Amino acid sequence: MVWKVVCHNKKLASKTIISDSIDLVRIEDWKQTNYLNNIYLTSEYLSAIEETVGQELDFRYLQFYSDNNSPIGMAVVQIVNLKDSVENHEDVLCAVKQSIRKKLVNTIDARVIVCGNLFSCGENGFSFHPDVELPDALSMLNAGLKRIKESENIKENQISYYLLKEFWPDSFEKSDYLRKHDFRDFMIDANMILPIHKSWSNFEDYLASMTTKFRTKAKSALKRSNVLSTKELDHIFLERNAEKIQELYSNVIDQADFKIGSLTGESFSKLKKNLGQNFLINGYFLDEKLVGFSACMVINNHILDANYVGIDYGVNRDLALYQRMLYDMVECAIAKGFTEVRYGRTAEELKSSLGAQPRNMKLYIKHRNHISNQLLKPMIAKISPTVFDSRYPFKAEFSFS
Repeated sequence: MVWKVVCHNKKLASKTIISDSIDLVRIEDWKQTNYLNNIYLTSEYLSAIEETVGQELDFRYLQFYSDNNSPIGMAVVQIVNLKDSVENHEDVLCAVKQSIRKKLVNTIDARVIVCGNLFSCGENGFSFHPDVELPDALSMLNAGLKRIKESENIKENQISYYLLKEFWPDSFEKSDYLRKHDFRDFMIDANMILPIHKSWSNFEDYLASMTTKFRTKAKSALKRSNVLSTKELDHIFLERNAEKIQELYSNVIDQADFKIGSLTGESFSKLKKNLGQNFLINGYFLDEKLVGFSACMVINNHILDANYVGIDYGVNRDLALYQRMLYDMVECAIAKGFTEVRYGRTAEELKSSLGAQPRNMKLYIKHRNHISNQLLKPMIAKISPTVFDSRYPFKAEFSFS
């Protein structure tokens, strides 16, 4: 279904088109408004996700147009039904401390509109013309989300919350403009990011930058994993082994404190088929048996975004499987000339021992009911990211600056 909304504020879009499938958007306009060539906003990525997880999530796509009918922006929205699962209520708020979770969980009763990507970290939910200031873009986005809410409210299970995820520190000053639209902001667990130093021409250079303690630790993990063989997986292998991929992925997802939806074995084959070398997935084999995989998105040819892993925990500890995956990502990034590895928000202490540094991220949430939204304020104010012991593995004279 596609429907149009007309408004008359000259600073904002004069027309907004809402579609409920990526196949129904004005595709040329969609491509044109992906100004930063964000892979998470491409039709190839979105069609793979929509096709394989569409039974869990309802998708909506916003396209914004100026007075002269020129495309000036777009956004991806997912509608998550949380009414039937108390545990899932915690997922929306990510890594919220236990005492705060219980209070917030009691206030969440139905469906949540999420602008952003539920399967990646970062500003992957919208894109606007460079001439559109972020506050104006957020005003358009807020208006578009309200239109979606209004259209959904004819259903029995109405929208309760809006959630915008996640903003990088460089955007905080302007993204806080959302407070004027009654959104409450809170920090979530940091994204662990390893910059790739210009002096590293190979993996040995990386190891040489470390202190003896951490270099020994890395070599020990690599030695334990020597019995594993690795190879890059293509979409045909992923298709034929979708059940095993699903099993390994579920092993990891089932241990997560929070999740909203999950990918399927089919998701990985579709992503690989649609994205090619922009989606790198490596398999780890023990005696020709697949015991793990790691999947990364390549962003703009210079960032390795570590998205998903699958692990056989029966061999993980003895063979340092997960650590091997993390080190292999460093080696891959160096070999391909990337600028950084984005490791995500889990296992912060372990990732810091590889040199990854925490980068804070912020979410914004709003309840549809004004009174309930006011009650959120004191609880949100108490939320803070998980505290962990950070490690610095590099020599004292080594610096990224």
